[in-house]
Amino acid sequence: MQQPVNVFKMPGLSVNAVRTDEGKINLSAGGFLKFAARPFLSVANKHLKDEKPALVTESAVYPSSWLPPIPSPVFKRLVKDEIGIGFGKYVPETVSIEVTRKFNANAERYAKKNRTANVNFDNPHFSVDPSAPLIEKAIDEALGMGAVVITFTEGDPLLNENIVDYVRYVDKSKAVVMAYTWGLDFDLEKAKQLKEAGLQTLLVSIYSTDPSVHDQKRGISGAYDKAVAAIQFGLEAGLMVTMATHLDGAKVGEMEGLWKLAGDLGVHEFSIWESVPTLEGERRMSDAERKVINDFYRKVNAVDDGTPRIFSNTIFEGEMFGAMAGRRWLHVTTEGEMQPDPYIPFSYGNLDEVSMKTAWKRMRKESALREKRGMHVLYDPIYLQKVREANGWDFRTPKE
Repeated sequence: MQQPVNVFKMPGLSVNAVRTDEGKINLSAGGFLKFAARPFLSVANKHLKDEKPALVTESAVYPSSWLPPIPSPVFKRLVKDEIGIGFGKYVPETVSIEVTRKFNANAERYAKKNRTANVNFDNPHFSVDPSAPLIEKAIDEALGMGAVVITFTEGDPLLNENIVDYVRYVDKSKAVVMAYTWGLDFDLEKAKQLKEAGLQTLLVSIYSTDPSVHDQKRGISGAYDKAVAAIQFGLEAGLMVTMATHLDGAKVGEMEGLWKLAGDLGVHEFSIWESVPTLEGERRMSDAERKVINDFYRKVNAVDDGTPRIFSNTIFEGEMFGAMAGRRWLHVTTEGEMQPDPYIPFSYGNLDEVSMKTAWKRMRKESALREKRGMHVLYDPIYLQKVREANGWDFRTPKE
């Protein structure tokens, strides 16, 4: 057992962290305002106690590749954010930013789903890159509002020639930085550059243990091998690496095989994202299937045996904090449109025209986003129909 370390301090409130010999963390609050930190600390301590961390170093514990390390200046900001949320002052703790779009044969449907303008459907592979001033403005305003996680996402953001500069631009005392990649144009040198620039987590999506299925999903021959190579490059460069996958109800049976693949590849975390019901033919997760995910999550994370930790948004957004979109999450598209997340195709303002703070205020007035939900708002059939009608979607209603 180590001595307590202060991770947050303000008049009337102090939060300390104690690290056990097993590498676990326990958080405690003191002062007459300690009640303000109680909701967050209660949720955090339960999972810190019951689950293995993604990574333990001499100086810090990383509960998940999706969170800042404890202790750190960024974790201190997270505690401050959560105290504010306890008083009803929600901020976008996570801001995801698109820095490029790389399309394949599924471009048309993907573009319609994500409000992408000026898409040249005659070109099966192309990218749309926003300007550097727009990206830097998004980062600045996100940090100014209290963001603690900046994620470069959608398409393959590492295809943007300025991605290393964007990672470096983020103030690491305010936010940790994450980036997705398909591994399309990635090598050890770029991985080392990203590490030097301050990237915390490299996220690589793999949809199936069958390379042909993954390649078909991407619409690119050899995509699976490139994704595996990206994981290996990231680990060799010293980055925290998570292998991510999306599961709908039909794919729950593949979960354990994907986790074993993640273990064979040596990643720090296996991230399971429950697909939201927006795509044609995508089957909704049943309660029984969701229970399978939750049970496997608890079983794996209860034992620190060197296998990858599991992150599950079914747990994180379900049991822990509620759906993130418009409550703790804001998304910026390549066109500068600000949305609650990448899946809700409603813009609440363009960053070239209004501030992120204004767009966030507009989101927070949306009753469907204010409500704490155990599942994504697109699981609400009334809201889903509103989205379909507004965007001209003609998809089948997802089956249970």
